[in-house]
Amino acid sequence: MQRREAIKNIGLSLGFVAATPTLMSILQSCTGDPKVEWTPEFFSPEEGSVLSKMVDIILPRTDDLPGAAELNVPQFIDKYINEVYSPEDQKLAKDGMKAFTNKLGVKNPEDLPGVKAEEVEKIIASSLGVGEDQRKDLERKLRDYKNTDDGAAPENEDALVFGFVKDIRGKTIYGFKISEYIGEEVLAYDPIPGEQKGCVSLEEVTGGKLWSL
Repeated sequence: MQRREAIKNIGLSLGFVAATPTLMSILQSCTGDPKVEWTPEFFSPEEGSVLSKMVDIILPRTDDLPGAAELNVPQFIDKYINEVYSPEDQKLAKDGMKAFTNKLGVKNPEDLPGVKAEEVEKIIASSLGVGEDQRKDLERKLRDYKNTDDGAAPENEDALVFGFVKDIRGKTIYGFKISEYIGEEVLAYDPIPGEQKGCVSLEEVTGGKLWSL
């Protein structure tokens, strides 16, 4: 199934949870013109370059849709973590990013922007491709980490990477789906709604698309 079809079918089921006007503005007016440079508020600039690669691996450009980075999703995720996450969840995100960059084998943070997307993709694929038993074990370790707060110890690294990748994947899909481009160009969009008709065929009215809210 094409990504455009998948998006129009699932609509905005994730909802507009805790998305402030400032956060939402990041996802507006950014159609197919990626920002090469941006200054993260939560992550370091070097970590921001890794985040940009991650989101474009999770949702890359296709023939009919821009990639997540082109829609400012990395900036959205960075600001979301900075403004919405609790201090505990922010620490988890920081430790998760640190564990992720450790996996990349980069000793000098200044070298992170030079990391190839293929290297980032390997870690993402490894984290998301774990089997059921390993997933449960990683989730248990992640809960233990949250409960004991013993820092990004080496024994927690795999669990932190697993949790971080899952979190970034979820935020990437969320940010992508609520972006202005997807709302206006992919989902059914009417800036000035008219009369409400409660019993009509969605296929007839919107071609099967869910409404952009």
